[in-house]
Amino acid sequence: MCLKAPTPTPPMLSASKVSVRDAHVHLFLNEELNVNLLRLARSLNVERLYSSIYPFDLGDLNPKPEEVRKGNTRVAEIAEENREVVGLAFVNPLNPEDLREAERLLRSGFRGIGEVYRSVRPRGRIMAPIMELAQSFDVPVLIHVAHRLYPRDRPREGTPADVASLARKWPRVKVIMAHISGGGDWENALEEVRLIPNVYLDLGGSVCDSHIVERSVEALGADRVLFGSDDLLPQALARLEEAQLDQEVKVRIYRENAIRVFGD
Repeated sequence: MCLKAPTPTPPMLSASKVSVRDAHVHLFLNEELNVNLLRLARSLNVERLYSSIYPFDLGDLNPKPEEVRKGNTRVAEIAEENREVVGLAFVNPLNPEDLREAERLLRSGFRGIGEVYRSVRPRGRIMAPIMELAQSFDVPVLIHVAHRLYPRDRPREGTPADVASLARKWPRVKVIMAHISGGGDWENALEEVRLIPNVYLDLGGSVCDSHIVERSVEALGADRVLFGSDDLLPQALARLEEAQLDQEVKVRIYRENAIRVFGD
């Protein structure tokens, strides 16, 4: 019997040897959770956490302007106290008031908008003011996406097709499709956005499907894949560490792409 030689494995790039920038982080109204998250991030050499408020801390998925303001204010306070935290302005597209709040936050140093989360499908005219604001400040928009094809009970949840349509209408805005590892038909999600150059994705999520990182790089290119954890930092680091990619590509995903996308 002839045994086939194993495919050579690229050298592992330990995350401890490169400063990591996490493009998808949530902070909390609960201070203990924030302390634990920041402690973990520091232990894993994460130098930037692009952070928005945890949506479920805002009462419901269609939060009122005062709830949105409370969440954004907490993120701003934590960013002021911790240099590795960079704010993303949470907005509810159904609240016109949130746009004025987001503009104020962007002027104060926030570096993006999002995560746009399940208050309304992220498409059409409802998103136009948000996209216009992002374009004027040259910041990305992070959009919650479920990579599903089967019927679902979340009619206001964004899809890869929504992201694709939105990005085509706003080609000068960097659109980040959230957590490709969040479950569902991620291969279809890649196909939906692969030819749209202003769409990026982050690697966050809890799914450990084989080759999800490699397929993302193959579909979109190494420059459009961002390291992101959605607060699942050990899982996200392990996912990228185990990927069969050259070290130079991993460094781009760990940090260089985020520097370019967020301009920070």
